[in-house]
Amino acid sequence: MYGDPATIRKILTELGDTWAIVGLSSNERRAAYGVADVLQRYGKRIVPVHPKAETVHGEKGYP
Repeated sequence: MYGDPATIRKILTELGDTWAIVGLSSNERRAAYGVADVLQRYGKRIVPVHPKAETVHGEKGYP
């Protein structure tokens, strides 16, 4: 279900305008960083949630 291209397309184009990404940091090697990048390219607002509350992709982080 989750690997189905139609499901992924629907998630990226139809569901939710704001996404909280738990564990998102400024470390470009982490998967969450890439996920946040893709979501922003699809016009989604991201909210980084991380103990260090870093600003990532221009969005303020929250602990």
